Amino acid sequence: MKKRLKLLLLVISLLLTFSATAQERLLIQEMEFTPGGEEDYFTIALENGEYDDYTAFQFDLVLPPGLELVYYEGEPEIYMSEDDDVYTARRDDHVVTYNFHPGFVRIICYSPTNKIIASSGNLVDIWVRPTAYLKPGAVNIILRDASISRTDATGNTTKEIVLDGITASNNATVEVNVSANNKYSTAVLPFDVETIPSGLKVYSCTDTDGENLVLSQQKSIKAYTPYILYAPNGFAATLSGTIDASKYRENVNDGFLSGTVVPTEISGGNGCYVMQNKGDGVMFYKVTDTAFSIPAGKCWLTLPSELQGCVQFRFGGTTGIEEIIEQGTENETVYDLQGRKVDNPANGIYIIDGNKILVK
Repeated sequence: MKKRLKLLLLVISLLLTFSATAQERLLIQEMEFTPGGEEDYFTIALENGEYDDYTAFQFDLVLPPGLELVYYEGEPEIYMSEDDDVYTARRDDHVVTYNFHPGFVRIICYSPTNKIIASSGNLVDIWVRPTAYLKPGAVNIILRDASISRTDATGNTTKEIVLDGITASNNATVEVNVSANNKYSTAVLPFDVETIPSGLKVYSCTDTDGENLVLSQQKSIKAYTPYILYAPNGFAATLSGTIDASKYRENVNDGFLSGTVVPTEISGGNGCYVMQNKGDGVMFYKVTDTAFSIPAGKCWLTLPSELQGCVQFRFGGTTGIEEIIEQGTENETVYDLQGRKVDNPANGIYIIDGNKILVK
């Protein structure tokens, strides 16, 4: 077990009634996460039990989008709590185990020799990591089918408990990476970025030209908006910003681009294309019958039925277009395809700095 510094503050409680005569409470420490910040753990505790011979407990843990379990050497960091001396005698005897189900993890603690837990104290520590896409405000931890058992195998169960002692700040950090090999990536950010960092270009996509995507270069990044990123020499940086919770959406769309802030799956038959490098450079490839997993903060291409004939789409491709800019955003000397200088280029393809550029 890794030893770490606990950053928990005050204790609040939520009343949990297991029976008509006994009132036990499950507790969770009050704490605040920073989206994209450091991992930490919260503790589930038992208090005010009527009996002193509890020996086992179980519950299904449901974490909100943006809060993920932390793993160490392939195993989730779910441990018997070490912060309460009441439990020192039982740590060597009780076993904490878990199994995963869609949408939740079942946590079980028992004693092979039926040794007691006692009536009050910390039960289990659960390490979690806040992603950059954790929504600011209350972070509800849900326990379903929570039960506690006595030495004679009797016990009590409650269907669902919402523990709301955890909050998320509206400050967030996001790691943005574009590999030097691929040069392209996608991103959805939870905050606005007014000035795009040097070495990175950002595009939206609203049209195609044959097997080529028509991209529009952007001057800034808007929160919860899908983009294509381009960095000819690769790019790696941590961006910070303030989240406007009113703009929060799990799934986003803009033009032909779709994105997500929670892990999701897309399937074939819906006009979906995913960015991949299959050896011929980075392209958007059509999703077939096999579902494709999209990580949080990433995007894919969604095309109308009339544009779904191609199995892949390139960035410029055979047209030789290397980037797209909006008219008036660049100051370089512009030439048409016949080599003539153009002072006020209209929509079309021009030669700018030796490259073919589509000006919109």
